[in-house]
Amino acid sequence: MQHIHYLECFAPVCQCDPNPNYKNEVIWFAGERVCTKTPYEKFQVKQIDINKWVKKGKFKNIDYPYTASELETGAI
Repeated sequence: MQHIHYLECFAPVCQCDPNPNYKNEVIWFAGERVCTKTPYEKFQVKQIDINKWVKKGKFKNIDYPYTASELETGAI
């Protein structure tokens, strides 16, 4: 059965997104939901770290959109 992204996961960037280019085309803002599908990919780990900083009020670029590719390559 094919995973239907938004029926099962409410995170903007999901590793089960049927779009093959989701890592470059879908954006995520700090503080938004993170996909919980395991095993975690590198972008998910980075999102979790960023959201911890957001909760502490210490993340500066909260209004900037990120792609999974940017999160994985450390381009932030």
